[in-house]
Amino acid sequence: MAIAEALIHEHVGVESDRIVGPDAVCKQMIRHWCEVMQDANPLYSDEEYAKSTKYGEIIAPPMQVQVYTMSPLWPEVKREPNPMEKLVALLDHEGYTSIVATEQGQEYFAPMKVGDEISYTLSVQKVSPEKMTARGPGYFCTFLYTFMNQRNEVVCKQTFTILAYNAISKE
Repeated sequence: MAIAEALIHEHVGVESDRIVGPDAVCKQMIRHWCEVMQDANPLYSDEEYAKSTKYGEIIAPPMQVQVYTMSPLWPEVKREPNPMEKLVALLDHEGYTSIVATEQGQEYFAPMKVGDEISYTLSVQKVSPEKMTARGPGYFCTFLYTFMNQRNEVVCKQTFTILAYNAISKE
C-alpha cells in the first residue's frame, strides 16, 4: 500500500510563496490573547513598563504569531493550495485519509511589535517512510512555517508534524 517514495519526496523542500496575514499586530488582539491565556506579563500591556525594557514598547506574546496570519473563516479566501495541502491531498488520494497532529514546536527570533505585518512561507520539511502505527499504516509529515515581519526579519520558525494514516488498512 505504501506510496512510491519518489512521489512523496517531490514535495519535500518545496516552499510556498509568501502569504501575508490579513491583520497587523494590534493592542486589541494582544489584550484578547492575554485575557484568554490569563497572561499578566506587563510587557504585553503596560506601556510604561514596556518602555523601560530592551524592546522600548509593548510587544505581542511570541506564541501569538500564527494569529496574525490566519485566513478569515468567512468569506472564504480563494488561493492556490500550499505545499502542505498538496501533500495531504496526495496522501488522501492514496488512502491515508485520517490525520492526527503529533507535535508542534516554535523558535522565536524577533519580537512582534504593534503595527507589524506578519507573513509566512510554508514548506514540507520531511516525510518519514511508511510506518505501521496503532492507528494503521501512515506517514509522519513535518511542515516548516517561517514567519517574518514587513522588515523581512524572521520572527518565528514553527514545525508542525502530523500522522496521515489509513485507518481501514491494518496490513
